[in-house]
This record gives sequence, C-alpha cells and structure tokens, in this order.
Amino acid sequence: MQVRLLGPVELRDGERGAVPVGPRARAVLAALALEAGRPVSVERLIGAVWPDRPPATSTTQIHGCVSALRRALGPARDLLVTRPPGYLLRLEAEAVDALGFGARVREARAAERAGDAERASRLLREALGGWEGPALSGVPGLYAEAALLEEQRLLALEERIRVDLARGAAAELVPELTRLCAGHPLRERFHAQLMVALARSGRRPEALEVYGRARRVLVAELGVEPGPELSRTHLNVLTGPGAAETTLPHDPADFTGREPELARVSAALAAPGGALPIVAVSGRPGAGATALAVRAAHRMRARFPDGRLYVDLHFTADPVEVLGRLLRMLGVAELPVGRAERAELYRARTHGRRLLIVLDGAGGERQVLPLLPGGDGPAVLVTGRTRLSALPGAVHVELDPLPRGDALLLLARIAGAERVAAEPGAAARIVDLCDRLPLAVRAAAARLAGKPHWRLADFVRRLSDEDARLGELAHGDLDVRPGLAATHARLSAPARRAFARLADGSFDREGRARQENPENPSYLESRENRESRDALEELVDARLLEAVPGPSGHVGFRPPGLVRCFAREFARELTSRPEVGNATEEWG
Repeated sequence: MQVRLLGPVELRDGERGAVPVGPRARAVLAALALEAGRPVSVERLIGAVWPDRPPATSTTQIHGCVSALRRALGPARDLLVTRPPGYLLRLEAEAVDALGFGARVREARAAERAGDAERASRLLREALGGWEGPALSGVPGLYAEAALLEEQRLLALEERIRVDLARGAAAELVPELTRLCAGHPLRERFHAQLMVALARSGRRPEALEVYGRARRVLVAELGVEPGPELSRTHLNVLTGPGAAETTLPHDPADFTGREPELARVSAALAAPGGALPIVAVSGRPGAGATALAVRAAHRMRARFPDGRLYVDLHFTADPVEVLGRLLRMLGVAELPVGRAERAELYRARTHGRRLLIVLDGAGGERQVLPLLPGGDGPAVLVTGRTRLSALPGAVHVELDPLPRGDALLLLARIAGAERVAAEPGAAARIVDLCDRLPLAVRAAAARLAGKPHWRLADFVRRLSDEDARLGELAHGDLDVRPGLAATHARLSAPARRAFARLADGSFDREGRARQENPENPSYLESRENRESRDALEELVDARLLEAVPGPSGHVGFRPPGLVRCFAREFARELTSRPEVGNATEEWG
C-alpha cells in the first residue's frame, strides 16, 4: 500500500490502483501518513477533519473514519492499529511519498557533500518529480503541514538549481528561473539565482534589471530592502569580472575625436601613488563631457576590475541620496540615515578596491566632496559645466569645441560621407553654425540623415536664422536647449539679468566703463560695477560667455553663437512678461 500526499491525497494499492476513500477518512489518512510509524492522537485527527468547529460527535466520527480506512485497506487492514492516545499507521517511509521526498533530499545533500554534484542533481530531480500538485490538496485541516511541505519543496528546488548552476547549466536555467520569479515574487533566492544565471550567460544588463524589479516588489509589498544574499549577488554582478560596463551608459558608436583629452584622462586616472586620482572634465553645454567620460570609463575596464559605477548628479542631486544609490550599487541593503554615516560606510566599502566612480553632471565641489571614495584603489571621474577648482588634487580637462576636421568627420558619419564631400563649403559652415559642439553637430547630422532630399546649402540657410537655429538643431533626444536652460536656471539674479543682454552680441567691461567715465577711473571699483563685473564672471564660469582680450589690454566678453540664440529666445520671453519686462534696463 502507498499513500500520496504531494498533490491530492490518495490511498493506492499496487494491484487495485487508487482506492476510493471519503473526504473525512482521507483527512484522517493524511494525518496518519504524515506520522507513519508514530501514534497520532484522536484530538489531532479531529483537528485534521474539522479545523474550526468540530461537532459534538467528532470522536465517534473519527472512529468511523478509521473503520472506513481499514475496509479500504482490505488485506492490509492490519497496517492501521489502535495505539493510545489514538491510532498508528504502520508504513515504511518509502510508502508515503512525502516521507520519501524528504529521504531523497537528504541523500542528495550527502552526495553533494561527497563531491558528486551530478548524483545530487539527479536525486533532487527525482524527489521533485514526485509532486503532482499542491501538497495535501483537499484537506484544509492540515494547512500548516501543507505549508511546511511546500516550503520544503521550494528549498529543494533552490538546492537543485544551485547544484545545476555549479555544474555550468546557467543558460538552460534562465527560462525556469524566470517562471519561478514570476510565480514567487517575494522569494529572494530565486531572483538571486536568476541574476547569476543571466550574468553567467553574458546577460548582465538583464541580471541587473532582475534586481531592480525584485527590489521594487519588496519595497512596495513588504516595505523592506533586499536581504544579504540578493544584495551580495547584486554586488557580484556589478563588480565581478567583466561586469562593470553594465553600470555605465552606452558608449556612443559615433564618438569622434577627443583623443588628446582621452589620453589625459586615462593617464591621470591610472597615475600611481597613494593619493586618490580625481579627474574633472568641464565644458560648455553640448561639448560632450558626459560622452568623453563614458568613453574613458569603457576603455579603462582592465584598470578597474572591481567595477565602474556611474551616477548622474543632475547638478543639484542631494549627496545623501546619491550616497544611498552608490551604497546600493555596492550591495548595502540597510542604509544609514544620516549623511555622515552614509559617507563613512561608503568610504569603508570602497577602500582598497579598484573602482572607478563616474560622477556626471556635478553642480559644484560641495556636491562632489561627500562622494569621494576612501583609501587606496578607487579613482573618480567628474563632469560638470564649471571648473571644479576646489577639488583636492584634481586634474582638470577642459573641452573646447571640436577641431573643424573632427566636427566634419562626425557630420559625415551620421549624415553621409558622400553628401559632405559633395558640398564641403556648406558642410564646414554647418559645423561652424553648430559652434563645433558634438551635441549640436549630432543633431544637425541627424536632421540631414532624416531628410535625404535636403541640400546642405539649404540647411545652412535655415541655420543662419538665429531666431530659428535652436529649433533646427532639435531632433528627437538630440537638443541643445535643455543643457543651456539647466545652466541658466542655476545663475544668480544679477547674472540672469546680464544674460538677457547677450542677444546684443558682446560685452566690453573696461572699455565701456572708460568711455562712460573717462575722468573717473575709480568707477571700476564702484559697487555698481563690481556687481556687473561679478555677474559677467559668473557667466564666464558657466560657459555662457567667452572672455576675449582686447587691443588695449581690457577684456571683452562674447557669447558663443548658440548661446546668443538661446539668449535671444530668453529675451523675447522675458520682455513678453509685463512683470519683468524692464528687468534688463539697468544693464542698458
């Protein structure tokens, strides 16, 4: 005789097959089979049949169920005996599938300890193959026992997957683990195993997406961060061999030029010595500081085998929040609350590790300083609009417009080499109207690629209209305006007022002052002039003005072409608003 509990509860006879048993007798059979070889009290049997409110005749009915089971057992009725305080079912463990399941799992564990992973995997598969559905189906009074059996099944399944991963079957496990994660979204080990399987199959970005989904579910459903195992797996995927590139943005295939700047960045980041290497890349909006940093980080994979971590600071991101993001990348599940505590833990986690931290879009030194890693090993690559001169020991790399040859090469790569070769003069004029900025040249080239019937000369005429130029240089995600607008938004009020005058074309600080006050050289030190001078210097720092030495030693100021176009749009908007329409008069 055999009793099946791993699915619908059944009594089976080797000759007769499944033996019909009533629902109450089936509950008694299940309770007895779970404890095969040991007595089960009548009280426990009553609970198996009536989990909530047993009737007054429950004891009598249990005796009736036992009698029905003995009739069902037929010649094997002696297997069910009376044994105070209840009854005992004399069956060997192999005759009860749930007990046999446990025995095979223990045998598989012993095989794995002995180094026989193949046998361990086979035994676990056999054990799991005996399940025919949810355990103890149809017996609600044994809910706790059913939940325990289901947990044992899941543990055995996790063990079998772990053994198979160790045997090198990563790719084959991905579909199964994907289904398991969908069916058990709160079971962290399945998510961790799927991450491992994906990473070992060369699918690291997907592995990191698994972690992100799992974390969102855990936070939303339980209000907790991932536990140690899933966090460690996340860190291993991030920083394991070949993993670091998955934390970086895509390396643009059309990246052009900047070889001298790349060489400086790479040399500075790889410089020997105990001090933390810091490289700060700065340039005008659209100069390609982010693209250059990403290209450099991709190139330096071998130099930083422990990982390359990228965060976008958006110029104003709170360092406390950014430290949390970095710590989660480093596998920290429980984040400290305070800034000092997070910074201390961050420095401890990065100490001695060959990590490259890419901090993109820094708004200033105060934002960056708390994000510097600790100890020997890491390096930092920062990008920003302004020169971060207060960063200790930083090597500064400033991005000028592209040389015309590189700008034309970039235009040709996207818009088509034949079109550029056919109209070389117009092509040169296009890149000049783009201020030879990579972002603007990409946008112009993308417009041309989407308009194969346009002549380059026709596009030059469109770009020559300063009131329409920025609109012509907007194509999908390629748009010069957002970077200029973000830079303008961080200006002080005096600098914004000065910015409104950029549409005039130029500034000449000292020459203008002398013309207006030839007999009063102290004018340059007056409060009014200091404010104007400070505002202009702020615009220079923000890369919205260029300082141009004049013939008589004074300094003039000139906005680049695209900045002047943006200033014209800004001035039109400003003067259309009555409450601020006269804001620029004091600069007249």
